Amino acid sequence: MKIALIIVLMLSLSVFADTIYQRIENDHDLTVDQRARYLVYSVLDRSKLPVEYTVDADFDRSGTPALHEATLLYDQISNETLEEILTLANRPNLSGSPVSFVSSDGNFRIHYTTTGTDACTQTYAENISTQMVYSWLIECDDMGYITPPPDNNVGGDNLYDIYIAFLDGGTLGYTSSGGEYKPPDSTQSCSASHIVMGSTLGANHAKVTSSHEFQHAIQMSYDWEEPTWFMENCAVWMEDRVYDDINDYLLYYSYGAMRKPFMSIDSGSMYWYGASYWPRMMGLMFGIDAVREVWENCYATNGPNMWEAQEDMFEAHGITFENGFMLYGLWRYMVGPYWGSTFNLFDEEADTWGMPWQEHYNTMPLPWSGDQANYPPETRGIAWIRVDLEDYQGGWVQIDFNGRDYFEWNLGAIIYNENSFQFCWYDCDPTSGEKTVAVPTEGWDYAIFFPAFMTETSLSGNYEVDISFSTGIEEGESLTSTYLTIGSNPMVAGSSVSFNAPFTGHADLSVIDMAGRRVSTMFSGEAVEGLHTVEFQGDLAPGTYFVVLRHGNSVETSRVSVLR
Repeated sequence: MKIALIIVLMLSLSVFADTIYQRIENDHDLTVDQRARYLVYSVLDRSKLPVEYTVDADFDRSGTPALHEATLLYDQISNETLEEILTLANRPNLSGSPVSFVSSDGNFRIHYTTTGTDACTQTYAENISTQMVYSWLIECDDMGYITPPPDNNVGGDNLYDIYIAFLDGGTLGYTSSGGEYKPPDSTQSCSASHIVMGSTLGANHAKVTSSHEFQHAIQMSYDWEEPTWFMENCAVWMEDRVYDDINDYLLYYSYGAMRKPFMSIDSGSMYWYGASYWPRMMGLMFGIDAVREVWENCYATNGPNMWEAQEDMFEAHGITFENGFMLYGLWRYMVGPYWGSTFNLFDEEADTWGMPWQEHYNTMPLPWSGDQANYPPETRGIAWIRVDLEDYQGGWVQIDFNGRDYFEWNLGAIIYNENSFQFCWYDCDPTSGEKTVAVPTEGWDYAIFFPAFMTETSLSGNYEVDISFSTGIEEGESLTSTYLTIGSNPMVAGSSVSFNAPFTGHADLSVIDMAGRRVSTMFSGEAVEGLHTVEFQGDLAPGTYFVVLRHGNSVETSRVSVLR
């Protein structure tokens, strides 16, 4: 199984590498009218595109990003261009006599034909209906997302309309809100939409595309003006929530958050498919409702407010957005071989995700100096720097970081072995971009340092680092191991867990199972400065778990066994 997944990841390095959408996005000479038209053409009429956008181009699996990006340009384009776009983005006219039926749950009307280029069989149409019904069941009924609004009877009634048609160039499906009904009594930017599914999808593609595109229909109901990047993050994440056994999201690994950590988390094109790990982390840290809470925050404010919506979600769970982003730098690193050989903390599938990209790998011997090398971080981008501690036990490894002056930098530090890890992040000097941090080496296998470039700018985050070993701390901050103490291991009912809060602030002490799920909360709330002791209730099945302490900018964990 794992060998097969590794092969898929290797193949994905050469697939989806240069899509039509990417070429349009990267052409900065286009006028806004040209850009909007070309985006729509890329999904609905590729024959109208100049040949340089199509020759030898890879396909975009979902047409929604291009159509949505064009929709966001509607108020900037000419009336002539808008009229052409709306005509193309309208409900499709099928090639043969139209047939329709209502889905078994009464929520969808499926439109198809059995003749012409759009032809499919009745059985195929019924299968698409089944996948849509299941997607509604999981996403709306089980996960609590709001349902798409009525469309003012455009499709013949107010049921949600699914069209089955031939889609060129490998596109599997798309969701369009362009020109759709906007309920006048809505207090937010709510829009109806319709979905078009390809007429030749295999069984697995039909499943993941149904869940993916229906998530887009839900998002447009919350707020159609929100940016494409998080819409795609969530839609790919939702594929795995609805159809966990398919793992189609692995196809995008090489374009996303682990293999291109230097890119901003709101990057477009193929990155947004490979960044479904961002909402995935939210769901694992705080429960899957956390992702829906982001969309509810979008709903609560008319107009685009995605960054504020995410900030509000994190703050509702006791941490800042900045803290959540730095935890993402930790979370993304502990994957592939590091997940398997250290601890099964973050995600039950993380051992299949491959190696994270490290700008500097096993830097040795010390002292060592380096810089941003080939990939300086973009805004909200990071770079992992790994130090092997095997030959540097009994002392401290220190990093002297110097980031681009007058820009906001953070510096994260991780130390880990097969049983536990510690993590903390620090603000760098706002003028010089400098920060010095030392980590203890005794008993630890590796140290990972990662600078994060936090300023909103088009400039790249250039930096320099010096890493050295000594028997004492020379200057700067230090990451120590004095916060979390397990009274007895194995743990039984009545065992104590203690943590030291170095300052008054929100603390969260939880127990995580081997699949990365929170199974017990031992403490969550305001912790005054000083020592706190919590009694383990013994309400878990025997097995191996991790006790995780989050406080301020720090995270610490320890592997434990639980007995009856």
